[in-house]
Amino acid sequence: MNLLKTITTVTQSAIGNHLRWIYRITLKKPKIVILVSLLMLALSALSITRIHFESDIFKLFPNKGPLALFLDSLEWTGSANNVFFLLEGDPKKLPLDAEAFASRLEQLQIDNRLAFAKVQYRIFDPSEAKPFADFLSFATTNPQLFLPPEDAQRFVGLLSPEAVANSLRTTVTELANPLANQDIIAADPLQLRNLILPRLKKASQALDMDTSSPYFMSRNGNLLIIIAEPSQPVTNMAFARKLMAAINTARKGFSIDITCAGAHLSAATDEAALKKEILACVLSSLVVVLALFYLTYRRFLPTLLIPVILSSGVILALGTGSLFLSSVHIVSFAFTALIIGLGTDYSIHLYDRYYHERFIGKNSPEALRLAMTETGHGVFTAAMTTAIPFLALALADVRALAELGLLVGLGVIFSLYATFFFLPPLLLFMERRFPLAVFKPLPGFYLGSVWEFAGKRRHSVIGISIILVSGFLVASFFISFEGELKNLQPKNSEAFLTQEKIERHLSVSPKQLLVALDGKELSPLLDRSEKVETLAEEYLNRGKLKSYSSIGQVLNKQQDQRSIIEIFQKDRTVANSGGVVRTALEKEGFAVDNFLSHTERLASLDQAAPVPISVGLAKLKASPFRGIVDRHLVETESGYHNLLYLNYHGAEFNQQQFLADLQKIDPEARATSVDMVSGQLTDAVKRSFLLGFLLGGGIVLFLLLSHFDSLAGVFYSLFPVLAGVIAMLGTMAIIGMRLNFMNSMVLVTILGMGSDYGLHIAHRIRGARKEVQRGEFIQAGRAVLLSALTTIAGFGSLALANYGALASIGWATNFGIIATAFFALAVLPTIYLFSGKSLSNNTHS
Repeated sequence: MNLLKTITTVTQSAIGNHLRWIYRITLKKPKIVILVSLLMLALSALSITRIHFESDIFKLFPNKGPLALFLDSLEWTGSANNVFFLLEGDPKKLPLDAEAFASRLEQLQIDNRLAFAKVQYRIFDPSEAKPFADFLSFATTNPQLFLPPEDAQRFVGLLSPEAVANSLRTTVTELANPLANQDIIAADPLQLRNLILPRLKKASQALDMDTSSPYFMSRNGNLLIIIAEPSQPVTNMAFARKLMAAINTARKGFSIDITCAGAHLSAATDEAALKKEILACVLSSLVVVLALFYLTYRRFLPTLLIPVILSSGVILALGTGSLFLSSVHIVSFAFTALIIGLGTDYSIHLYDRYYHERFIGKNSPEALRLAMTETGHGVFTAAMTTAIPFLALALADVRALAELGLLVGLGVIFSLYATFFFLPPLLLFMERRFPLAVFKPLPGFYLGSVWEFAGKRRHSVIGISIILVSGFLVASFFISFEGELKNLQPKNSEAFLTQEKIERHLSVSPKQLLVALDGKELSPLLDRSEKVETLAEEYLNRGKLKSYSSIGQVLNKQQDQRSIIEIFQKDRTVANSGGVVRTALEKEGFAVDNFLSHTERLASLDQAAPVPISVGLAKLKASPFRGIVDRHLVETESGYHNLLYLNYHGAEFNQQQFLADLQKIDPEARATSVDMVSGQLTDAVKRSFLLGFLLGGGIVLFLLLSHFDSLAGVFYSLFPVLAGVIAMLGTMAIIGMRLNFMNSMVLVTILGMGSDYGLHIAHRIRGARKEVQRGEFIQAGRAVLLSALTTIAGFGSLALANYGALASIGWATNFGIIATAFFALAVLPTIYLFSGKSLSNNTHS
């Protein structure tokens, strides 16, 4: 205990000496102070130029575990860079408009280069007729590899004399069409492709589209998708902006609705929208803050100094932060709005004390000394209790919290020192050049009545407070966590709305789990894939999955191929098919010699052997169905990655049980899903918050003990913030608002910032004589009230943002600050007066 007292005494003395040094140097050497400050600002501005601003929301979170696999899969399959155009309108007009719009996209140029490397809107591209015909020729004469096992008998039936005759009559009809492709008809004159292609077409599509349509069409025919691959990566922001402008030009003049989504679109539009929203929040909150300050104190120069202080804090914070950060996410730049709310507090408290002392008759140097060394001590402690929890978040795994924590923490500290160094010289300059004849009383905002009511209705106020806190505490247990990253994106952005429409109308299922198998060699990897496919089949048969997609569903396993060959061997129709087909060809007038090789291969199917999977993969890769391989099997420098997609509705699929079963059959398998990513990020946020809470909270507690020397003072400082946090969580739960990866940071914010309110009030009224306590409360309470209002104007203005992440921060902050200010101004005086005495005279004023 003696050691703690010694440490707190030394800390208290060090802070006091530090504040007195600042007071002396700002009075005696103001020019040197300003020159050094300008030099630091110039160096910080220079340092800021090396910062790169990003808008990709996924880069806000740790790139490991399920999220790392999720991002890798987007990169492997190319989905990360694709632009998706959604055409909506009359089903009869969609194909024609799609062709016209796709033609525009194919010709679109940026800086004299094609904007898109590839544009797809058809399942079959006419320009790939020859590769398609080659694939059909191989697939129809090696059906054991591609044919669904349950259709083996139907395939045999198509080789019967009657079926062959019917198929050739259909082929003759097709040849009469001038648009018919003779290579495709020659490769499969018996229409055997009708048993093979449906499975291939379904596997080539990541979306639930109409397999009977040659276009990427929804099942109801009202939506058509065009998938385009930009020629430049999404990281090229200059290209992304030009691409968005070019797209807007290309879709003019169409009667159908054309919307788009994709990384390039999000990068361009989200960046612009975020910058616009943050700038609007910053400017509007600055106007409100300056208006509040001026209407209260009626002095122009101190009001004008606030933007200088805030700008200095932001520039110095970004400049210093650039030493630790190579890039800053655009969401993190919202810290400027936070600094407006927090940084103004220090000017309010110091100027309010200075004005109060001048009002009661003190001269300028004495009033300034009291403001700097006495109120300044409380301001310093308050700033540190705000900054340290934020700085503790810089150690978080979640980049969103780490960046915001670092920048806000630094911004608070630099704003504090900008206030300490800039305000005293300005006040003395004002006294010399623009002295006030009379210092008029400042508005009390009815705080005197609050103090009197607290003294008269102590039991009622405390009773109501207990009921409120208890009610909010119960409600807070029902708050949930928002794990959907998409809900943190701009709700009205074109990319978000288009993605929502695609998911609603074209998604295979509401949820999907991705399993990835990695290996150096292909053959062992495919063997492992068979085991996972068997497990997925078991879950599918039990009704736990809606469907699944894998290479094994397109290319038959060796066992399935043997089963199909056995069916061919049991029925003489296959062996006799050669003569049957030749006779039918002659009857329809075909040149039989052109089909001789084809008929011989069909007739020998009863003697066929299983085809290696690797051969099937090579054939698919060389055909228009290469997308199947691209989606399920990726080759990188590190080896092969086999991807399996499991589609499910929700609760019927026990994800944890499946993962446990997966680990039993393949311990090296990796898996990811939206649920798993959300769980990973939730855990990361919880760990980060716990780290920030313990580290920051411990230092805050030490600072408060150093300031008050007693647990009673610490209680007065912490009671409003603890009650405010409970009320904030309770309110969020009652209105259905959820915690998420961003607004959870507000808990740390309220911890540091909210403790200031109780600290300032306790700092002024504890130890003061009874007859002046009311006046001390009014003076401190006025500053606290203005601080709360400026914080709401800064922080809370984010609630109006369209970006979900920013809006959630704004609303949570408003709830927390309003509640904390209420308990500090209305309840804390009651508790103090209820004690019946000043609990301690050990203040540092």
